Amino acid sequence: MNALLRPASGAADAAAFNALRRVVTPYQVFSPERIQHFWEVTPERAYAKVLVAEVDGQVVGAGRASFNTWTTEQGAASMFVMVHPDHRRQGIGAQLYAVLDAHLTEHDARKIQIWGTDDEDVAGFLHRRGYERTAELRYSKLDLTDIAKLPPAPTTPDGVVLVSAREAGPEALYSVDAATVVDEPGDTAMDAVPYEDWYAEIWQNPSADLDASVVVLADDVPAAYTLVEVDREGGRMWSGGTGTLRTHRGRGLAKLAKSEAVRRAAAAGVTAAYTSNDEVNQPMLAVNEWLGYQPCAVQYSYLRTV
Repeated sequence: MNALLRPASGAADAAAFNALRRVVTPYQVFSPERIQHFWEVTPERAYAKVLVAEVDGQVVGAGRASFNTWTTEQGAASMFVMVHPDHRRQGIGAQLYAVLDAHLTEHDARKIQIWGTDDEDVAGFLHRRGYERTAELRYSKLDLTDIAKLPPAPTTPDGVVLVSAREAGPEALYSVDAATVVDEPGDTAMDAVPYEDWYAEIWQNPSADLDASVVVLADDVPAAYTLVEVDREGGRMWSGGTGTLRTHRGRGLAKLAKSEAVRRAAAAGVTAAYTSNDEVNQPMLAVNEWLGYQPCAVQYSYLRTV
């Protein structure tokens, strides 16, 4: 079956995109507003292309391709494709993939990364197109309906203060986020994060809860953080990032930040927290396991050199 492919834009497409995500990857936390905002602030140099696939006027598939603009590596690109379970095995995913792949190739992509669900069909689809599995990502869920079940909050060390991201301000949050994201495991190093792009995508994200997000100050210097994104309609939160400056690691500051952040989110009405971690990121996995996060899904990174 050939679906009608067209560019995605506007609130209606963002809502359809989000609804499809909730079916295909329910362990990821988005909102229509967050999706539309992301589309609108993506810089032109990313050469982003977003498509929806329609059958009888209904959005049954979608995909996005773009270049990574937060790295010094030239030609690093990524894409994803998703199709509603009721419309799989009809060639719709292949349609989307072909258009997005051609778009990246046209703009001189040197390597393309795709995250795929833990599904034999997905693995076969990507292997036939020259992709190799490179990493495993664990998704985890934390029940926040009863915060009394959380472990006691860690003791705050002398000279350390926890403040909200809103209190700390965008420059403080950016300073620790940009410095720590470079150490996250991945196929492409995030080693060049422009402040203007970060501000538009992260700080102005309509789903960002700047009051639940936490910045840890050590002797008045931003040393660690946890960023919280919230789907208020669904009562869910997503950990948009947790990190500690290299000079302050080993002091439990990431544990302190995340413990405080989930409590703040729960107090604001969040009932479930979700996060993801590369399986080689043992320090963050340990923090999440201590908090009580339980594995709920797996995705794999697939990479193809062009």
